[in-house]
Amino acid sequence: MKSYSPQLPIPFDTDWHHQFGRRLSVFPRNICFNEGATAQQYWPDLATFTEDLESAQMAYYPAAPSPFSVCVVYRKCEARWETLKFCDDLVLQHSTGETFEDVMEQTIISGLCRGEA
Repeated sequence: MKSYSPQLPIPFDTDWHHQFGRRLSVFPRNICFNEGATAQQYWPDLATFTEDLESAQMAYYPAAPSPFSVCVVYRKCEARWETLKFCDDLVLQHSTGETFEDVMEQTIISGLCRGEA
């Protein structure tokens, strides 16, 4: 386990967008993985946002082309969060939590994967 206190992602504000603000408020505005002087930022791809009665999810990608991505899932019925870090279609990291803060802390602490940054 890493010995630093990670900077947790900040969720979207409910008034960020007139139509989607409330629906996006369970998602982080970005996700940053740090290891020493190396960092990798992941940004939301709003075109990947999907929602149904049971869950909402969205994908996050680095600014530069990369095989890595992060998927954030909010399970509405259970009020639980889940994150999955992918390299292409291979799941490298999986975190779950009962609160936004729990899952984001687990996600960030998992750190960078080999070849990610």
